[in-house]
Amino acid sequence: MISILTVNRNCLDFMKLLVASVRKFTHFPYEIILVDNKSEDGSVEWILKEQKEAKDIRAFILNKNIGHGAGLDFALRQAERRFCLVLDIDAHIQRKEWDFDLIELYIAKKKRKLICAGGDGLKPIHPCFMFFEREFFLDMGLSFVPREGFDVGRKIYFDLLSEGWEILRIPPGYEPDGKKFYGDVWGDNYYIMGKPTLYHNWYSARMWKKDKVDNLTRTEFERRKKILFEQPLVKEILDKR
Repeated sequence: MISILTVNRNCLDFMKLLVASVRKFTHFPYEIILVDNKSEDGSVEWILKEQKEAKDIRAFILNKNIGHGAGLDFALRQAERRFCLVLDIDAHIQRKEWDFDLIELYIAKKKRKLICAGGDGLKPIHPCFMFFEREFFLDMGLSFVPREGFDVGRKIYFDLLSEGWEILRIPPGYEPDGKKFYGDVWGDNYYIMGKPTLYHNWYSARMWKKDKVDNLTRTEFERRKKILFEQPLVKEILDKR
């Protein structure tokens, strides 16, 4: 029913969390298409050794880094299920019935062909998560690689709108008291059917072997990453309660 598409580059801890969350919360039959862009942090060893018997993962270990967008295009071509959920490697699922809800929202309108994270005017959609039908995406000739000077979010967004299709954009959300679901971490929570459903961390891949990104230090990144992995739900997903 669903192919989960993700690309990894030196994000071992987040990759483990993503895979564990899919396994814990997904009801419908699924496959995880995992593309590794020549990681050097132990990711390849984890995939080849600890996941070699896993029947729900089809992993593709590349001998060079082809980039995130090209990696997703490659993953899409390997997918075999009707629906696809693209997840950034530093995103994870937070509850059961997420798959029921996304499919229900998708088929609610015939013109609706994409459910995804919403952005701003310059970046109307964010590819940290995207849900669509595989054949439609391929038939439209859509790609996750920026093209014609457009950010991938803008390119996919306007390509679909120009053909009269509808996009359901899910904005980042907060708890009823206005607080973030995981507190003092860097990232966004996405609420579907009024329930926290997906979380996307920030800077996880971009901080690799760098001391500073966007005026944010690696020390602060590691501090907030530690906070995330100490969250009760994250521990539960990883079975580290």
